[in-house]
Amino acid sequence: MNRRRMICVALFAAIVAVRVEAQTTSPAPGRLQVSVGAGWLGGAEFGEQPADLRTASSSAYRLFQSDTHLGGTGLFEARVGFALTKRYAIEGRAAIASPELQTTVSSDAEASGSFTAVEGIDQYIFDGGVLVRLDEWQAFGLTPFAIGGVGYVRQLHEDRQLVETGHLFYVGGGVMRGLFARSQGFIRSGSIRADLRLNVLSLELEDDSRPQGSVSASLVLTF
Repeated sequence: MNRRRMICVALFAAIVAVRVEAQTTSPAPGRLQVSVGAGWLGGAEFGEQPADLRTASSSAYRLFQSDTHLGGTGLFEARVGFALTKRYAIEGRAAIASPELQTTVSSDAEASGSFTAVEGIDQYIFDGGVLVRLDEWQAFGLTPFAIGGVGYVRQLHEDRQLVETGHLFYVGGGVMRGLFARSQGFIRSGSIRADLRLNVLSLELEDDSRPQGSVSASLVLTF
């Protein structure tokens, strides 16, 4: 019986400790948060694009066929947030990535075989949105959250002569884990944050919007 009581007391103490830690690392309203981190931006498929000519008899003559793919790449990001309440915050983010655009040309009427053309792209993303803390679902010191917002995209192609712009929408979520918290000082608390996002990009030179997933981890400081 004593062993059961000890187990119950230990479990209760662990739950209380987790809840107290989450409360102390939760940013108070009006606090500024700054974070820096890195992650991975997933690729995108643009599909196959045939290039045909119309002959004098109005039949199609295949010149070549291309298949374009945007490769995944690492990304770096910086974020600034402002706590409206203990649950809601607004935040802005700047991210940079350098994916490769790979186009495989096949079925060439004037050449045999296929070849792949590779072009480097510098992609800059500036977005902003709302973060909602889900404190009621916290466990093991981890506090989940949900995010969503809109942004601006700018892409510079390898020769720097082509600039492509557009916008994006994003939704996602993640978890935060408090590292420390204090009642005084310039830096009030620190935590680590992991994000999982679905980004839907619409660029001016593309016919359809393209989804791209991303994951990242960052260090967050609250002032």
